[in-house]
Amino acid sequence: MLRAMVSDLFGRGEWALGPVMNPRIRVAYVVQSPVIGGLQRCVANLCNHLDRQWFWPMVISLTKSGPAAQWIRRDDVPIIELHKPSGNDLGVVFRLARTLRRHRVDIVHSHNWGTLVETTLARRLARVAVHVHAERGTVLGDLEIRGVKRRVRAAAMGWALRRADSVVSNALATARRIEATCGYRAGRVRVIPNGVEEPAAADRHQTRRRVRRTLGVPADAPVVGSVGRLVPVKAFHLAIEALAQLGAPQQHGAPPHLVLVGDGPEREALRRRAVSLGLDDRVHLVGYRQDVGNWLAAMDVYVNTSLSEGMSQSIVEAMAFGLPLVVTDVGDSAVVVDGRAPCGVVVPPADVEALGRALQILLSDEPRRVALACNARSRYQACYAMPAMVAAYGKMYAELVGHSANPERAFHQEAVVRGGTE
Repeated sequence: MLRAMVSDLFGRGEWALGPVMNPRIRVAYVVQSPVIGGLQRCVANLCNHLDRQWFWPMVISLTKSGPAAQWIRRDDVPIIELHKPSGNDLGVVFRLARTLRRHRVDIVHSHNWGTLVETTLARRLARVAVHVHAERGTVLGDLEIRGVKRRVRAAAMGWALRRADSVVSNALATARRIEATCGYRAGRVRVIPNGVEEPAAADRHQTRRRVRRTLGVPADAPVVGSVGRLVPVKAFHLAIEALAQLGAPQQHGAPPHLVLVGDGPEREALRRRAVSLGLDDRVHLVGYRQDVGNWLAAMDVYVNTSLSEGMSQSIVEAMAFGLPLVVTDVGDSAVVVDGRAPCGVVVPPADVEALGRALQILLSDEPRRVALACNARSRYQACYAMPAMVAAYGKMYAELVGHSANPERAFHQEAVVRGGTE
């Protein structure tokens, strides 16, 4: 069967066609599934913003397309589904290789454990010149994995990473986690921080009033909020439990509300937790929303309760919008938020009391909130705006193609670095 699959892969006439002298570097982003998440947001941003004079991006989902595909605003970005079933599937390696070869991809860019081994094998079959692998957040794909399964995955990860041309992450913490997990040196991981677009809201004051009226939030009630998938690693139940500790910030003020923007498997459990604490009228689970800026406009403090992160895109979006933050000390969150001109308060992960204290302090101190918000805007503009991230990836791609075995592409290294991305 394996011999037949290989014969089928390389025996088709379409594979015998000579190279097309397209001057653009073809980059294929391989994802497990375009669900809603920070990884998918980063891929969409690169697809939207890479300079089309030099690059032609495409997205390959090992499973099927998903709601994150709507984040890609360009009509010239193919999204290809390979329909991988759950579990291991050798056939997806050959389908991926066939796709890479058919589209004459120059760089295949895989993401996280769920695509690493498949892309490593397919890249070799399809003879793609360059393989970039990105690790973001939870290494090995599952915080709970233990024992033999973890050791096998770690060995496979180390084997695959050593065969990639470049390993990239959005966080120093993730680079260190990679080394601890599989022995691939953190110093070899190229760290490119997330770049995000500033979330849009047409008129923030009017939007703030409108959204609060929709939720039934009193005008004088402070609002704590967050945006993200409702999954266990985000630990949004901690925000609900912290809300139960909070009193009104002023003697006669209204008690605070919590707004969680996003959807996921934990939604019903979060609703039940709010009800059990008598907070169902002050915890608002509004589901997935595209107009994130409108919901940020309703918030006074942004909270991130994650148990594990690389570099959170939602934190940076809140900074871009000018919100003070309370975040857990996971991944690079402290690096992003804390420092000489802090944007918020950093608390230990899974510490409800510390989370509640930090929120109470900020909600009771408007001048401090204003100062932190100003710092957040300044740091976003200096470090995390979209052009810097896109330029860093463009430069990396050009350098890798310049050093690859594709001589007809080598001229791009100098051209892109000088004219396309810097």
